[in-house]
Formats: sequence, C-alpha cells, structure tokens
Amino acid sequence: MLKIDFWNIVFTVINLLVLYWAMKKFLIGPITAIMDKRKELIESQLAHAAETEKAALQLKTDYERDLGNAKEESREIVEKARDDAKAEYDRIVKEADEKASAIITKANKTVELERQKTLQEMESEIAGLALAAAAKIMNDKQDNDTALYNKFLAKAGDANDTAGN
Repeated sequence: MLKIDFWNIVFTVINLLVLYWAMKKFLIGPITAIMDKRKELIESQLAHAAETEKAALQLKTDYERDLGNAKEESREIVEKARDDAKAEYDRIVKEADEKASAIITKANKTVELERQKTLQEMESEIAGLALAAAAKIMNDKQDNDTALYNKFLAKAGDANDTAGN
C-alpha cells in the first residue's frame, strides 16, 4: 500500500530534486552544450556559405565585367589593326604612286634625251651626207671641167694641127 506521509513526501521531493540536479548536471547540461555547439557550427557554416555565395556572386560580376571589357578591348584591337592596315595600305599605295611617277618622269626624260640624241645624230648624218654630196658635186664638176678642158685642148690642138698642115 501506499502510504502518504510527510517524510515520504519530503524524501520523494529530495530524491526528485537530486535526480533533477544530477540529470541537469550530467545529462541535460552536456546535451545542451552539444546542441549549442552544433547550433553555432550550423550558424557559422551558414554564414560561411552566405559569404562564399556573396564572393561567388562578386566573382561572377567581376568576370562578366572583365568579359565585357575583354570584348571591348578585342573590338578596339581589331579596329586599331584595321586602321593600321589601312594606313599601311595607303602608305604603300602612295609610295608606289610616287615611284611610278618617278619612273614615268625618268622615262620621259630618257625618251627626250634619246630623241635629242637621235636628232643630233640625224643632223650630223645629214650634214655628212650634204658634205659628201657637195664633195661629189665638186668632183663631178671638176671632172666635167677637166673633161671640157681636155676636150677644148683636143679641139684646139686639132685646130692647130690642121692649120699648120
């Protein structure tokens, strides 16, 4: 049977208090400490994950910005290369035009010099031909004069020969 008396209740309360204190000290305390540590660990991991996510988003933003800058830089490099190539093309064409003009000018001068040289040679040849023709005419005239003189002497000599006979 169950007796309810004062001393039983006091000992039961004391037993319950000792049991509560022992459980709190040896069971609930360590479990609460473990749960607090886990809570702190989870919170630190969540904070670390949030920081990592934030860093990843920042890296993504930086990457996208750098990618945009790289595209812009590559476009600028291509434009600069095109401009440089066009400038080089224009320089080469201008240089070729200048060389062609110089060659044409030199060729025109050479042609003019050759024409003048040919004219001088032709004048010299014409003068030589004129002198040769004049000399031939003089020789022919001299031969004619000599022939006429000889003929005259022959006739005059024949006339003198007939008169004396």
